[in-house]
Amino acid sequence: MQEQDSSQIIQSLAQAGAGLPTYKRIAAKYVMFPLLNRSISWKKAWDIYDKEGEKIIAMASTLSKEQLFKRVLVPKLFGLEDNSRYYSVAMVIEHLLIVGNALTVRIPILSQGKTLPNHVKIEDVKPYTEIDEDIVEKFTDFMSTYREKLDTSVKNIHIDNTSDHPWFGAFNPKQWSILGMVHQTVHRRQIEAIIRRTT
Repeated sequence: MQEQDSSQIIQSLAQAGAGLPTYKRIAAKYVMFPLLNRSISWKKAWDIYDKEGEKIIAMASTLSKEQLFKRVLVPKLFGLEDNSRYYSVAMVIEHLLIVGNALTVRIPILSQGKTLPNHVKIEDVKPYTEIDEDIVEKFTDFMSTYREKLDTSVKNIHIDNTSDHPWFGAFNPKQWSILGMVHQTVHRRQIEAIIRRTT
C-alpha cells in the first residue's frame, strides 16, 4: 500500500542515518549498553524482545487499514533518530521486520567465528514506502519462527568476533541481542505514540 506523506514534514527532518544527538549516543554506548549487557542474559534479552513483539502485534491488529498506514509525526523519543519520527505503524513494523531478519542472519555468522560480508548501514534498514497490506501477518510469522532459527544456528554468543553498529561500535553476538531487545522496545513506544495520534 502506498503511504500518504507530507513533503514539508519530511524535509524538516534530519537525513536518514544522521543518528542520535551526540550526548545520547555516548550515554547509550558507554553506559546503557554495557550495563544491560552485564545484567541481562541472552535468554532474557530475547524473552523481552518477544514480549515487545507481542505488544506490537496486539496493538496493530486492532487498527483499520487507514490507521495502520497513516504517517504521523511523533515527538522525540529516546533511541529514535529524527528521520524516523514520521512513520506509520506499518512502516515501523516493516522496519522491525527488516532488522529482525538481519539479526537472525548476522548473529549466527558472528557466533560461528565467521566474518560478515558487509557493514550495517542505517539507511539500508529504513522501511520502504510501498508496504504489503499483510505486513502485520508477516511480522507475526517472523516472531513465531525467528527464535528457532537462532537456537539451531548460534554457537558462541560471547565469542570475540564483532560487527560494528554505525552509532554504538563493535558488538559481539550477545551484545547484538541486547541491541535487538532495546530496538524492539524503542519502536513499540513509537507505535504507542503513533496510535495515540491516530485513534
